[in-house]
Amino acid sequence: MNKMTKVYIIWGVIVVFIFVLLTIFGFIYKNKSAIYKDLENRLVDAEKKYVDAKFLYPNNGEPLKISAEEMMDNGYLESMEIDDETCDGYAVIQKNGTVYEYKGFIKCNSYTTKGYEK
Repeated sequence: MNKMTKVYIIWGVIVVFIFVLLTIFGFIYKNKSAIYKDLENRLVDAEKKYVDAKFLYPNNGEPLKISAEEMMDNGYLESMEIDDETCDGYAVIQKNGTVYEYKGFIKCNSYTTKGYEK
């Protein structure tokens, strides 16, 4: 085996190792962020129930922001805790034409939804 063949084999092993390592880190991050995405979805579901019960539909193009605390106080959301970590959050509903768009935003110690404002 000549010297160039050995170099190609070593670099091939290094590339495969880096690819496997990045794939593993990607799966770990996806599983960790799935817990927070679930909380965002629970927040949106609570907002839908809250808006329907209170008839708080926004005008076209005007966002309506409802805090998680308000939804918890009114019994539409149970808690904002993940693994002994209390999070803060809110949900926004906006009417665009005939469609209502809902989006949940949370802020925890180790995760914040992109676009979170407070």
